[in-house]
Amino acid sequence: MISKYMTKKSAQWTPQPPSMPVSLRIAGWVVFALLIVSVPMFGTSSFVTDASRVVGFTMSFIGLAVLVNQLGLLSLGQGAITGVGAVAALHSVNDYGLPVSTMPLAGLVAGGLVGALIAIPALRLPGAYLALLTLSLAVAFPIVLRQIDGPLPVLLDGEFVPPGWTGIAPNDEHLWEYWVIVAWALVAILLVRRLLAGPVGRAFIACRDQPEAAASFGIPVRRTRLFGVALSGALAGFGGGLLVIPTPFTDNNQFPDNLSIKMFALAMATAGTRVLGAIPAAIFLIMLPVWLDDRGWVRDVELVGLLKSEGFIYALLLLGTSFLSRGRGAGALVERLFVKKPDQPRMRADQAS
Repeated sequence: MISKYMTKKSAQWTPQPPSMPVSLRIAGWVVFALLIVSVPMFGTSSFVTDASRVVGFTMSFIGLAVLVNQLGLLSLGQGAITGVGAVAALHSVNDYGLPVSTMPLAGLVAGGLVGALIAIPALRLPGAYLALLTLSLAVAFPIVLRQIDGPLPVLLDGEFVPPGWTGIAPNDEHLWEYWVIVAWALVAILLVRRLLAGPVGRAFIACRDQPEAAASFGIPVRRTRLFGVALSGALAGFGGGLLVIPTPFTDNNQFPDNLSIKMFALAMATAGTRVLGAIPAAIFLIMLPVWLDDRGWVRDVELVGLLKSEGFIYALLLLGTSFLSRGRGAGALVERLFVKKPDQPRMRADQAS
């Protein structure tokens, strides 16, 4: 385990993240809880389904944030790994008879294995090779999916029936699916936050900022990065397993080859040091095409034609946030306003000599 390499001296060497005021942190969690509760109370069935998909993709974005922000590595195949998790989750039920409640775990295992298999050869080469291999995975995934499953879509041989103790009507299964997804996601988010706040997170940052110095402190840089890529893939696969719950089928339209590019662009536009910074990216990914195509929210309004193009809006968001934050993303702008940076220890003259 990586934590055994983190000595007290090396833990003091790694930089500490900015600290958020307690009052602001509590207010953020209260707003977050209110949003979670208000969705099933006031949303329509289609909106609740969209919100469930947002939660699933939030886990995939958290995995991408761990890779990019914590380790400084690039991945252009996060959407494909999410699809791998979804396919593995569906086939774990259809082919092996596992309970539908275990689908997220099946996706987690499959995503972690794919992430590790990609990382083993890529991390032996310069950093850009990981991006190239994951991009190749994004392009190849729809083709491989058609070869494996044949005519698409493939339906899930199972359903989530609301238990009697929930008081949810059988025809309101979308509400039960939403709460199942939220429960899985909250557990995963808490575990990831705890992991990144401890020695493993400090090892990630050390390998990102000063790999040579990290190695001198006894941190196995290659194995730490391998673990980080596998963790990122596991979170993406976990998100894919969650996505099969509200949309119980797999199809090329769910995981096209440009999905990974969109996710990478949104991750760059909303980058920050906080795990929950993945939520705005997931909302943008799911809700933008819904508003543009399905609901007519923008289509029926007199706007410039370019503002109705999804690709143009992505480019405008990425360029705008890069210009305003100097390439650090919208999360850096928020942290600049509300997050207090920790005091840096000063070195005495006798220590410098």
